[in-house]
Amino acid sequence: MTPKVSVVVPIYNQAPFIRETVESVLSQDHENFELVLSDDGSTDGTGEILREYEARDRGRVRVVASERNTGIADAFNRGLDAQSGDYIAWLGGDDVMLPSKLSCQVAVLEERRDAIGCCHDAEVFDSASGRVYGRFSEVYNGRSGVRDGSVELLLDPTYLMLPSTMMVRSDAVGTLRFDPRVRVANDWLFDIELFRHGRIVGIDDVLARYRRHERNATSESSDMLEDALVVLAVAEARYPELHRLIRRRRIAATFGEASRRMRTGDRRTARRYLASAAGTGGLLRAVLVGMSLVRVEIGRRRLGASVPR
Repeated sequence: MTPKVSVVVPIYNQAPFIRETVESVLSQDHENFELVLSDDGSTDGTGEILREYEARDRGRVRVVASERNTGIADAFNRGLDAQSGDYIAWLGGDDVMLPSKLSCQVAVLEERRDAIGCCHDAEVFDSASGRVYGRFSEVYNGRSGVRDGSVELLLDPTYLMLPSTMMVRSDAVGTLRFDPRVRVANDWLFDIELFRHGRIVGIDDVLARYRRHERNATSESSDMLEDALVVLAVAEARYPELHRLIRRRRIAATFGEASRRMRTGDRRTARRYLASAAGTGGLLRAVLVGMSLVRVEIGRRRLGASVPR
């Protein structure tokens, strides 16, 4: 029998985008799936749109809703508690699947029994203008292609993965849930926990579209460093054997904040963050991490990829 995929979509106030997101799942060429729409107390009419889809396709679409906004971790967890698939695929409430996404990922995981998850490349685009920035791997990592690996990928300061590209085995997730103490990057902590126990397979094909718009850009800018440091502190407390990898990622996160401060003209605060990065693991180690980040930027320019701000 064809494996069943549960597509779990955490949603909060996505009325302008949610129809395109839902339609992209319903148009998949992999037929054995369920769509779990986890609405986190939306107030913009999103809930009505979701109920419309549920009423139209009760065999495949299920809405789990909270009466109030409790945070993205709880929205993820409600979706996890409701799903019943052999595989779980995440999708942001504003992102878009391409038609062969689920079938390609299922085929890879059916063949690669050593892996507990797989991810793929995505197209990054601006919602307002339709401008395409390029492949996710090129825009954010400065190189083409998606890598195989395990937890070390999640702690590599030069490598990012998009949550909407991930599919995992449901039995590997088990009772693992998202940590509500982390406001934004709870998916990162979840993946660190999960992929300590198995491998990720990378698919180089573009199988989704990652939407950039004002709200997700603002969230990333304001919360990125604080959330990253919380995730890394929790991971290091639980798994001290990851200390070396976590230290490099902590330095990189602090460098990233220094760069953002510099771009806004706040040079004094930028210098404080640079000093903090140097103090985290010693000057030489900070220089090496900084050089790796510079190589990412050089790679972006060579590929002609621009980073959306």
